[in-house]
Amino acid sequence: MTARSVGRRGFLVAAAGAVAAVVTACGADDPPDPSAPRTGRTLPRPTTKRPVGPVPEPPSPVPDLPAFSPWQPGGNEIAPEVKVAAARVLEALGTVPDGVAVTPAAGRLTAAGAPPALEAMAGPLLPPAAPAVAQIVYPQYGGLERSTASVMAVVRQTWVDGATLRERVVTADVRLRRRAGAWTVTELHPAAPAPGAAAALTGPAAELAGSGRVHLPEAAVADLAAGVVDARVVAALLELAGTYQLAVSVFRGGHPENVFGTDRTSNHTRGRAVDIWAVDGRPVVSMGKDEPFLLDFLAAVRATGSDEIGGPVDPDGPGGKHFADDLHRDHVHLGFERAA
Repeated sequence: MTARSVGRRGFLVAAAGAVAAVVTACGADDPPDPSAPRTGRTLPRPTTKRPVGPVPEPPSPVPDLPAFSPWQPGGNEIAPEVKVAAARVLEALGTVPDGVAVTPAAGRLTAAGAPPALEAMAGPLLPPAAPAVAQIVYPQYGGLERSTASVMAVVRQTWVDGATLRERVVTADVRLRRRAGAWTVTELHPAAPAPGAAAALTGPAAELAGSGRVHLPEAAVADLAAGVVDARVVAALLELAGTYQLAVSVFRGGHPENVFGTDRTSNHTRGRAVDIWAVDGRPVVSMGKDEPFLLDFLAAVRATGSDEIGGPVDPDGPGGKHFADDLHRDHVHLGFERAA
């Protein structure tokens, strides 16, 4: 071996050793030292932008209206087709689907087989807003003749006001006429609403309205607040409420001014009478004429001092305090013939 070849070989060996040293010092297999300080630029953490001002409340759910249920006559109703005709008009006026305007109501009236002109007489029978549902609490007779009739209907209206359900009860005297064998509504006479009337009551009238045992429509409460109801009528109802739960249809508001078909002023107009359509939750019309419960109730009415008692049956015969006819098959009339 020559000196030149040895020198070249030594150079290569030395170079290989230097490369190995570098690889050993910077090997990728060696883990980093966690204790070693970090070097280089630190990237900023991302920030979440927050809205300026108060966070808006989620929208309130729209409440559900009660399901619409058309009024249907029960047993013992006299000429039920008359009441059905009245009920359908009141339901058409007060039941308004979502997305439909309350007025004009001509289309709904026409669909119910009623004259569109009735809309001008409807007043509070039209709900304040839509959607809305009208439910007939009870349609009681105010008069019934061969070709004319009056139905005094108590109507519960429910409507959506934003995220709230509102409710009111309207009483109306509905007039009908029979033509060609069919009954048609010709006039509407609703009692004007009097919101807040109960707050004005004092004494026995306040006791009656707040008893919870006598259910009064809003028109009846308004009559009490106006002071037009005879004190004897109030006292009689309070006495009966000690034993029975009563559902009143009318005092004065919503009743025909005259005894139907006559020119005689009704004692309702004078404030000396009240009509009761249900006792202990039972419609009077559903009671048998010889049923002991009905006879006991009529006796209790007589015991209050009432001398004008109409109902499904006349327990004391002609000339007594009681009277009965088809008109009074669906309620008990408690009245006082003479002024106090």
